[in-house]
Amino acid sequence: MQYLKNIIIVITILLGLITFAQSETSWIKKKDKTETVKKVEKEKTNSWIKKKEVKENKKKLKEKIKESKSWITKKSKEKVKDIKTKLKKHKNIEDLPKADFYFAAIIKPIDNNEEPEYVYGYVKSDKKSKLIESNGQSFYSLSDGIAYFESKKNRCEVDSLLTARRSGLSGDVILNCNKNLKMSGGFVQVGSIGRGFGETSNGNIVEFEFFNSKNDAIAKLNSFKKSNSMIAQDNSYKDENIEIKPNGKYYALLIGNSNYVNWASLTSPKNDVNEIKKILQKNYEFEKIITVLDATRDKLFEAFIELSKITTDKDYVLIYYSGHGDIKGNQSYWIPVDGNKNWDPRDWINIKDLNIFLEEIPAHHLAVMVDSCYVGSKFKGVNMIEDTPENLERKNRAFKKLLDRRARVVLTSGSNEPVEDSGKGKHSIFALSFIESLKNNETAINLQTIGYRIHIAHAGMDQQPFLYNPPTWGHGGGDFIFIAKK
Repeated sequence: MQYLKNIIIVITILLGLITFAQSETSWIKKKDKTETVKKVEKEKTNSWIKKKEVKENKKKLKEKIKESKSWITKKSKEKVKDIKTKLKKHKNIEDLPKADFYFAAIIKPIDNNEEPEYVYGYVKSDKKSKLIESNGQSFYSLSDGIAYFESKKNRCEVDSLLTARRSGLSGDVILNCNKNLKMSGGFVQVGSIGRGFGETSNGNIVEFEFFNSKNDAIAKLNSFKKSNSMIAQDNSYKDENIEIKPNGKYYALLIGNSNYVNWASLTSPKNDVNEIKKILQKNYEFEKIITVLDATRDKLFEAFIELSKITTDKDYVLIYYSGHGDIKGNQSYWIPVDGNKNWDPRDWINIKDLNIFLEEIPAHHLAVMVDSCYVGSKFKGVNMIEDTPENLERKNRAFKKLLDRRARVVLTSGSNEPVEDSGKGKHSIFALSFIESLKNNETAINLQTIGYRIHIAHAGMDQQPFLYNPPTWGHGGGDFIFIAKK
């Protein structure tokens, strides 16, 4: 009888184990299925984002090619014949002929299945083109040359346009390659180095640099390859391995003054602020966004007081102003919508007063963006944007450091000159570039990178954006990071 009882107990345990195993298997399958669905959804989302980016890049290329028709001149029969001859034979970068400028470029992959392409080449000045002056030197406005793919897969005809600007040169470049491939780009040049970005007809992004020296171009080409190799080999540097997590909350104060009483009304400020607010609400984790449209002096300072009351020393604060600005003596001012046309200290808003006020905002990161005339150089400690942005992929380590360190950053659309109200459609060029950067960001982007893109967008204009860190505000080496919602 005891033996029978023992058999029954064993059978019961076995049945329980089988039931548990079946239940566990079912749970694992459900879990696996859920994870698979999530993975597929993520891949679909990433694929959609990439397609959108490719589409936008192709659109930008078409616009630049259309614009280039106004400056690319018709070449003589001898010149066309010479170009065709040069396009037939590959040249190594060391064998490039003597030229006025040399360049190196990387065509970035659209997805993980694609390898980067490396391109280099040269341009010679068209001595029949107009002469331009920059920093005491004269340059011919037009140049042409040849570009070579290092893989020997393709070769291109190059046309470039130089434009004089306040601090150096800026320009545009168009590449017509074999196999129906086209590339374009815009660049700014400070000193002997020109840096820029562009697009291909396949939708890739192109990063490139121009130099006076062939050796510098060779060094840059090797730098492009080395950087890409290090990123590819360093698996620990992937986005998902390092989490960018802010310690505090994000706040924004957006001010857009359009409808002035005594000044000319402006088209873009309200449109810019409303669109920026919409994107921040939809794509980013902002605790509160204070929006002030058509601000009087009292309204503006009330908004600043409200902002200072809700923020702590752990938080990240963005302040954006778009509207009229002016100067009196050596002082710069923001103009409220009911401000007098002539200088009046009772209602014009002195940047010096704002400077003192901003120093008191208890934030870990404070970013001030100003799209207005006559303001840039009145914040002390001006440094023009010169750094090229890093690769937007796998840079969380750098972002984490920037996020952890205290930051005080000012980005303005100009310095001591008038700035344009609207660029394309209803937005200013400054705002449009900012908006596009926020829209196209799917992980994280810092203000330095946004500033550089804004800088490129103003290439060829007298208006020059500035990005700098006011020393009296206690900058600690960080940068304002816009982190997209997951």
